[in-house]
Amino acid sequence: MSKKRDRRNKKYWPRQAALVGGLTVIARCVARGQDAAPLAEDQLADLGLAYWLSLEQLRTGAATEEAWSCVVTALNIAMAMAEADIGAEHEAAINRALEGAFRAKVRSAKSGNFRLDGDAMRDIETVLTIHDAQLEVATRAETIAALQLVFQRVDEGHVYREAA
Repeated sequence: MSKKRDRRNKKYWPRQAALVGGLTVIARCVARGQDAAPLAEDQLADLGLAYWLSLEQLRTGAATEEAWSCVVTALNIAMAMAEADIGAEHEAAINRALEGAFRAKVRSAKSGNFRLDGDAMRDIETVLTIHDAQLEVATRAETIAALQLVFQRVDEGHVYREAA
């Protein structure tokens, strides 16, 4: 009969250490915590500043296609968030705002400048206020998911096309 080995005398097998130690695990945990938190105040201010200034350019008639695109991107992100149940009750208002932005795009092809009509201005201003509230309550992960959904839709060609 073989003798049981004493655990104290067994051969030592060291565990392979990762090149960066446990930092990747720590970094993943930190990122998970950040994704669960809403955006910081300075991040909200930076995001909001871009589309509110672009809307002001559209209001004054000094807008370029870049300003129009910035506003429309914010509207599309608001729509993606509404589809993810963050302000879902505002989907109709978001659709009206997107239709108003599309009218401005069609009008710009004829006139050469980007301007909003009265209904579009009211609808877009309302939706951007809704979008500000969405960003305040959404987590970082939800905001990134909405952004990625908008990029995916653009890549797939799910955007307004000008009427022939």
